[in-house]
Amino acid sequence: MKKTIGLVVLAFLTGLSGCNQVKDGLIEAQVDTRDFILSQKAWSQWGRLYRDVEFRSHFARGFKAGYRNVLGGGSGCQPTLPDRFYWHPRFQTPIGQAQTHAWFDGYSHGALAARQDGFGSLNTIPISPRAKENLRIANTERTLEDIQGGGMEQPANPQAVPLLGTGNPRTQSQTGSAVISPGANDKTGVVTPPNQQQSYDNN
Repeated sequence: MKKTIGLVVLAFLTGLSGCNQVKDGLIEAQVDTRDFILSQKAWSQWGRLYRDVEFRSHFARGFKAGYRNVLGGGSGCQPTLPDRFYWHPRFQTPIGQAQTHAWFDGYSHGALAARQDGFGSLNTIPISPRAKENLRIANTERTLEDIQGGGMEQPANPQAVPLLGTGNPRTQSQTGSAVISPGANDKTGVVTPPNQQQSYDNN
Protein backbone atom coordinates (compact mmCIF):
# COMPACT_ATOMS: atom_id res chain seq x y z
CA MET A 1 0.00 0.00 0.00
CA LYS A 2 2.77 2.44 0.94
CA LYS A 3 4.62 1.58 -2.25
CA THR A 4 1.51 2.35 -4.28
CA ILE A 5 1.02 5.69 -2.55
CA GLY A 6 4.67 6.54 -3.18
CA LEU A 7 4.29 5.79 -6.87
CA VAL A 8 1.18 7.96 -7.08
CA VAL A 9 2.94 10.87 -5.37
CA LEU A 10 5.95 10.47 -7.66
CA ALA A 11 3.74 10.45 -10.74
CA PHE A 12 1.94 13.56 -9.47
CA LEU A 13 5.20 15.45 -8.90
CA THR A 14 6.49 14.37 -12.30
CA GLY A 15 3.30 15.67 -13.85
CA LEU A 16 3.77 19.02 -12.11
CA SER A 17 7.33 19.24 -13.41
CA GLY A 18 6.12 18.48 -16.90
CA CYS A 19 3.42 21.15 -16.61
CA ASN A 20 6.01 23.71 -15.54
CA GLN A 21 8.19 22.84 -18.53
CA VAL A 22 5.22 23.25 -20.85
CA LYS A 23 4.36 26.60 -19.27
CA ASP A 24 7.96 27.78 -19.60
CA GLY A 25 7.96 26.74 -23.23
CA LEU A 26 4.74 28.65 -23.88
CA ILE A 27 6.09 31.76 -22.17
CA GLU A 28 9.32 31.56 -24.18
CA ALA A 29 7.34 31.21 -27.39
CA GLN A 30 5.20 34.21 -26.49
CA VAL A 31 8.28 36.31 -25.72
CA ASP A 32 9.95 35.30 -28.98
CA THR A 33 6.81 36.18 -30.92
CA ARG A 34 6.57 39.55 -29.19
CA ASP A 35 10.23 40.33 -29.89
CA PHE A 36 9.82 39.33 -33.55
CA ILE A 37 6.80 41.60 -34.00
CA LEU A 38 8.46 44.52 -32.24
CA SER A 39 11.63 44.17 -34.31
CA GLN A 40 9.58 44.14 -37.52
CA LYS A 41 7.69 47.27 -36.43
CA ALA A 42 10.95 48.94 -35.45
CA TRP A 43 12.46 48.35 -38.89
CA SER A 44 9.34 49.75 -40.55
CA GLN A 45 9.84 52.93 -38.53
CA TRP A 46 13.62 53.21 -38.56
CA GLY A 47 14.27 51.66 -41.94
CA ARG A 48 13.60 54.86 -43.86
CA LEU A 49 16.78 56.28 -42.33
CA TYR A 50 18.79 53.56 -44.05
CA ARG A 51 17.39 53.70 -47.58
CA ASP A 52 20.80 54.33 -49.12
CA VAL A 53 22.78 51.82 -47.07
CA GLU A 54 24.68 49.19 -49.02
CA PHE A 55 23.26 45.65 -48.96
CA ARG A 56 20.13 46.96 -47.30
CA SER A 57 18.40 43.59 -46.92
CA HIS A 58 21.35 42.18 -44.95
CA PHE A 59 21.58 45.37 -42.93
CA ALA A 60 17.87 45.01 -42.10
CA ARG A 61 18.39 41.39 -41.07
CA GLY A 62 21.14 42.44 -38.64
CA PHE A 63 19.08 45.41 -37.41
CA LYS A 64 16.24 43.14 -36.37
CA ALA A 65 18.63 40.68 -34.72
CA GLY A 66 20.27 43.43 -32.65
CA TYR A 67 16.87 44.83 -31.74
CA ARG A 68 15.69 41.43 -30.54
CA ASN A 69 18.90 40.95 -28.55
CA VAL A 70 18.19 44.05 -26.47
CA LEU A 71 14.54 43.06 -26.10
CA GLY A 72 15.72 39.73 -24.71
CA GLY A 73 17.88 41.40 -22.07
CA GLY A 74 21.16 41.32 -24.01
CA SER A 75 23.80 44.04 -24.05
CA GLY A 76 23.43 44.74 -27.75
CA CYS A 77 27.14 44.18 -28.37
CA GLN A 78 28.01 42.56 -31.66
CA PRO A 79 28.40 38.79 -31.38
CA THR A 80 31.66 37.12 -32.29
CA LEU A 81 30.04 35.26 -35.16
CA PRO A 82 27.19 36.35 -37.41
CA ASP A 83 23.90 34.52 -37.75
CA ARG A 84 24.27 30.92 -38.98
CA PHE A 85 22.63 32.05 -42.21
CA TYR A 86 25.96 33.69 -43.12
CA TRP A 87 27.95 30.52 -42.57
CA HIS A 88 26.86 29.28 -45.98
CA PRO A 89 29.64 28.89 -48.60
CA ARG A 90 28.01 31.48 -50.84
CA PHE A 91 29.01 34.16 -48.33
CA GLN A 92 32.65 33.08 -48.49
CA THR A 93 33.33 35.54 -51.30
CA PRO A 94 34.28 39.23 -51.31
CA ILE A 95 30.66 40.24 -51.89
CA GLY A 96 29.43 37.71 -49.33
CA GLN A 97 31.81 39.06 -46.72
CA ALA A 98 30.62 42.59 -47.45
CA GLN A 99 27.06 41.41 -46.91
CA THR A 100 28.07 39.83 -43.63
CA HIS A 101 29.66 43.11 -42.52
CA ALA A 102 26.40 44.84 -43.41
CA TRP A 103 24.65 42.42 -41.06
CA PHE A 104 27.05 43.36 -38.25
CA ASP A 105 26.48 47.08 -38.90
CA GLY A 106 22.74 46.60 -38.85
CA TYR A 107 23.03 44.65 -35.59
CA SER A 108 24.63 47.61 -33.80
CA HIS A 109 22.10 50.07 -35.19
CA GLY A 110 19.21 47.82 -34.20
CA ALA A 111 20.48 47.46 -30.64
CA LEU A 112 20.85 51.24 -30.37
CA ALA A 113 17.34 51.75 -31.75
CA ALA A 114 15.89 49.34 -29.17
CA ARG A 115 17.51 51.27 -26.32
CA GLN A 116 16.29 54.56 -27.73
CA ASP A 117 12.79 53.10 -27.97
CA GLY A 118 12.96 52.39 -24.23
CA PHE A 119 13.19 48.60 -24.48
CA GLY A 120 16.55 48.23 -22.75
CA SER A 121 15.04 46.56 -19.66
CA LEU A 122 11.87 45.10 -21.17
CA ASN A 123 12.88 41.53 -20.35
CA THR A 124 13.94 42.33 -16.78
CA ILE A 125 11.74 40.94 -14.01
CA PRO A 126 11.50 43.54 -11.19
CA ILE A 127 12.44 42.51 -7.67
CA SER A 128 10.79 43.72 -4.48
CA PRO A 129 11.87 47.01 -2.84
CA ARG A 130 12.99 45.02 0.20
CA ALA A 131 15.32 42.91 -1.93
CA LYS A 132 16.74 46.07 -3.53
CA GLU A 133 17.45 47.51 -0.09
CA ASN A 134 19.16 44.31 1.03
CA LEU A 135 21.39 44.39 -2.05
CA ARG A 136 22.25 48.04 -1.42
CA ILE A 137 23.19 47.32 2.22
CA ALA A 138 25.28 44.30 1.22
CA ASN A 139 27.16 46.30 -1.41
CA THR A 140 27.78 49.13 1.08
CA GLU A 141 29.15 46.75 3.71
CA ARG A 142 31.40 45.09 1.14
CA THR A 143 32.76 48.48 0.09
CA LEU A 144 33.49 49.45 3.70
CA GLU A 145 35.30 46.17 4.28
CA ASP A 146 37.46 46.77 1.22
CA ILE A 147 38.32 50.28 2.44
CA GLN A 148 39.10 49.18 6.00
CA GLY A 149 41.09 46.20 4.78
CA GLY A 150 43.25 48.36 2.57
CA GLY A 151 42.56 47.56 -1.02
CA MET A 152 45.88 48.97 -2.31
CA GLU A 153 49.04 46.95 -1.86
CA GLN A 154 52.29 48.65 -0.95
CA PRO A 155 55.49 47.90 -2.88
CA ALA A 156 57.41 44.98 -1.40
CA ASN A 157 60.85 46.53 -1.92
CA PRO A 158 60.75 50.30 -2.52
CA GLN A 159 63.72 51.66 -4.42
CA ALA A 160 65.00 55.19 -5.01
CA VAL A 161 62.27 56.73 -7.16
CA PRO A 162 62.32 60.42 -8.18
CA LEU A 163 59.43 62.40 -6.72
CA LEU A 164 58.38 65.91 -7.55
CA GLY A 165 57.99 68.56 -4.87
CA THR A 166 59.93 70.29 -2.14
CA GLY A 167 59.68 70.61 1.61
CA ASN A 168 61.06 69.07 4.74
CA PRO A 169 61.74 65.36 4.89
CA ARG A 170 58.78 63.37 6.18
CA THR A 171 58.31 59.75 7.15
CA GLN A 172 55.40 57.92 5.51
CA SER A 173 55.40 55.16 8.12
CA GLN A 174 57.46 54.13 11.13
CA THR A 175 57.54 50.44 10.22
CA GLY A 176 59.76 49.65 7.31
CA SER A 177 58.54 52.39 4.99
CA ALA A 178 60.54 54.83 2.94
CA VAL A 179 61.43 58.41 3.78
CA ILE A 180 61.00 61.17 1.21
CA SER A 181 63.92 63.58 1.24
CA PRO A 182 64.48 66.52 -1.09
CA GLY A 183 67.48 66.59 -3.41
CA ALA A 184 70.40 68.77 -2.50
CA ASN A 185 70.70 70.79 -5.72
CA ASP A 186 67.23 70.65 -7.30
CA LYS A 187 63.56 70.31 -6.55
CA THR A 188 63.47 66.56 -7.06
CA GLY A 189 63.22 64.30 -4.04
CA VAL A 190 64.14 60.65 -3.78
CA VAL A 191 62.71 57.79 -1.77
CA THR A 192 65.37 56.37 0.54
CA PRO A 193 64.96 53.01 2.31
CA PRO A 194 64.88 53.21 6.16
CA ASN A 195 68.35 51.69 6.63
CA GLN A 196 69.85 54.54 4.59
CA GLN A 197 67.99 57.40 6.26
CA GLN A 198 70.01 60.46 7.14
CA SER A 199 69.14 62.45 10.20
CA TYR A 200 68.03 65.95 9.50
CA ASP A 201 67.24 66.83 13.10
CA ASN A 202 70.60 68.54 13.66
CA ASN A 203 70.49 70.61 10.46
